[in-house]
Amino acid sequence: MPLGSLPKKELTSASLFFILLMAYHHEWSQSYIKGLTFEEHHMNNEWFNNMLAMLKDDGELYVPMLNKSFNKSGEEVSS
Repeated sequence: MPLGSLPKKELTSASLFFILLMAYHHEWSQSYIKGLTFEEHHMNNEWFNNMLAMLKDDGELYVPMLNKSFNKSGEEVSS
């Protein structure tokens, strides 16, 4: 069944799910690291989001240079 033939309500729900699933942290690097170029922040943000995508739901990402951990939602957690 082509995507365009789905009822509007289902298409909207699927789109919302996709948006929530693909949460992207654009300003993570800018929030934690000062003095970098735009490109360096961009690469850090890409890295951060790629690492979060690989976490299990209860996993934590530890960033040694910051001595901080983050959950799958990108929120800082106490370790």
